[in-house]
Amino acid sequence: MESLGEINMLRGVKKKQAILRVIESNPGTGFVDIHKLTGFGHGVVSHHLSVLEKEGSIRINREKRNIWVFQSSLDPNNDRIIIALRKETCKNILAFLLDVHSANFVQIHNTIKKSPGTTSVTLKKLVELDVIKIIHGFPKKYTLKDEIKTRKLFDALIVSYTDELKDRFADTFSYL
Repeated sequence: MESLGEINMLRGVKKKQAILRVIESNPGTGFVDIHKLTGFGHGVVSHHLSVLEKEGSIRINREKRNIWVFQSSLDPNNDRIIIALRKETCKNILAFLLDVHSANFVQIHNTIKKSPGTTSVTLKKLVELDVIKIIHGFPKKYTLKDEIKTRKLFDALIVSYTDELKDRFADTFSYL
């Protein structure tokens, strides 16, 4: 018979493994997403993230009030693009720039259908993250800093999100 301590340790290992699976299937995921996807309490998620980080299994990118969690095996040079692809407006801008290669503010604004302020702030953030660059001239244009890397990450992440949605959809109907 297992002792209460052994049972609790096994539960902890299972929770840690569940959190690690969420991180592996959702690179750049945040604390709230891990909490929602696992159903674990904030303290449990926080504890296991700390343990996983100390073990070297994950890397946490902290910026202001946000955290993004990555497997340690992923290239940290891709973090900024993955973080951008997790945000809808950024993802839409990057998808547009992947299609047209360069565009001015009006073209981007008209395509993503967000307010001029949102478009401007998002473009500024993508430039600060070094994901896109400005081509000076009249009018000023924006282009991807590394189109090949962005395309690979975009395709990989979109496929994984699509698979996840298909799995959720299939799970919904599997109980009928």
